[in-house]
Amino acid sequence: MNLPKDNSHIPEYSPNPSFQHYAPYYQAPKKRKWVAGILSFIVPGTGHFYLGLMQRGLFIMMLLILDIFIITSITTRSDTSVPMVTLFALFIPVIYFYNLFDALQTTDNVNRRNELGEFAAELYNNEDPLQKLIKGTNLGVILIAAGVLFFLLSNKPRWFTGLFDLMGSYIGSVILVLAGLAMYVLDSRKNK
Repeated sequence: MNLPKDNSHIPEYSPNPSFQHYAPYYQAPKKRKWVAGILSFIVPGTGHFYLGLMQRGLFIMMLLILDIFIITSITTRSDTSVPMVTLFALFIPVIYFYNLFDALQTTDNVNRRNELGEFAAELYNNEDPLQKLIKGTNLGVILIAAGVLFFLLSNKPRWFTGLFDLMGSYIGSVILVLAGLAMYVLDSRKNK
């Protein structure tokens, strides 16, 4: 297509609202926090779908479904381990409220990214730890760990069952302490 070099092919812009011939800029509509919050409250992960963050929404849904599956598989066995059921039952509100909080916080980032475009994408992709976690090899490691856990729960070797019978509540405490320490170390490195 040969265009004239004097820009005579581009129509002039008119401030008249009925002028539809040429729009130099189209701004994406802002996402509403209350909509993301209500969707996340009703079905975890759907608030992230509303924000356009499909991987994050699927990841949260997968975590919740995985946790419910583990609880039902533990409780349907004849030798039910109460500490294991308690440990995995405590993960449900953690996942649920993290989903709600994250959807509300991410709404601002998505709106800034829509307003600023490429500049905001560079700023916020470096700070988002969940986005780093679900990208590439990290998601693969999480899926492998979940598969190993499913395998151990379905076969129930004696050492695994004995470990949870003996130290079930301690394992949950250790996991929470280690997660808190990891968050503290990551936050102190970011502030330096």
